[in-house]
Amino acid sequence: FNMSDFFDNAAKEWDTKHQRVAQAKAIAQIIEQTIPLTRATKALEFGCGTGLLGFNLIEKVGEITFSDTSRGMLSEVENKLKISACTSAKIVDLNVAKIVDRYDLIFSSMVLHHIADHKQTIANLSQSLLPGGYLCICDLDKEDGSFHSKETVPHHGFERAEIKQEFQNSGLNVIHSCTGFVNRKIINNKEIDFPVFVLIGQKKQCGLNGYSPRQDARL
Repeated sequence: FNMSDFFDNAAKEWDTKHQRVAQAKAIAQIIEQTIPLTRATKALEFGCGTGLLGFNLIEKVGEITFSDTSRGMLSEVENKLKISACTSAKIVDLNVAKIVDRYDLIFSSMVLHHIADHKQTIANLSQSLLPGGYLCICDLDKEDGSFHSKETVPHHGFERAEIKQEFQNSGLNVIHSCTGFVNRKIINNKEIDFPVFVLIGQKKQCGLNGYSPRQDARL
């Protein structure tokens, strides 16, 4: 079972799912309310899919890079960028290129549970942040595997405490933690809730402790 093939095939229909669109909107609002975004903000969406989340923030930041391993998804992003005539965006195909730049904001939604070594991924993303930059990870709370009943994934969601710990291990102060959205699925004729957490960490600045994120906006 190849995950990239799955996403390539799903790309064209991806944005037709109402919950998926609503979730991206809800998470974008949380990011906006928590992080001081400006036209100087350089952002990266890691595992962007069709860019649902990133396109909700594209007007609020200076530059956005969409990155993914699914070429089908990336071509949807390209189409959207053409239609919107957006010039402040880049696309990185993670099959052939690495993330080499450093960013003020990196965000990722419903991606981490598809990655076997999620700890290394958090560490890598943290390294790609500028000092004082923000990492926002959104994913499923721990569940029994029924969310992905049709596909095999490395993780059935996560305990929030574990991801917070990984943030701290990677030099990030957790500044926000909440339930960003609740997905509902009908499984065996029962409606089941799958909460999605939003965790936001801020990268420590050398020798600076106990600062508030708002102060940083002025640094």
